[in-house]
Amino acid sequence: MVLRKAQMEFQENKLDFCGSLGNQSYFDQKCPAQTEKSSVVFTPSSGGLVKDGQEYQCTAL
Repeated sequence: MVLRKAQMEFQENKLDFCGSLGNQSYFDQKCPAQTEKSSVVFTPSSGGLVKDGQEYQCTAL
């Protein structure tokens, strides 16, 4: 996973930043009307990322 400004590159997909609620950031290929329904939820403080029900752990390089 790579974050570049307002985009995330993850598993060969480029996702747009859809917004943040609390300590979670939301990304999707096309942002839904309700931010919390985005396909990817990233928690920067813990490095946790959830995509389509799959959980991943990210670490800074």
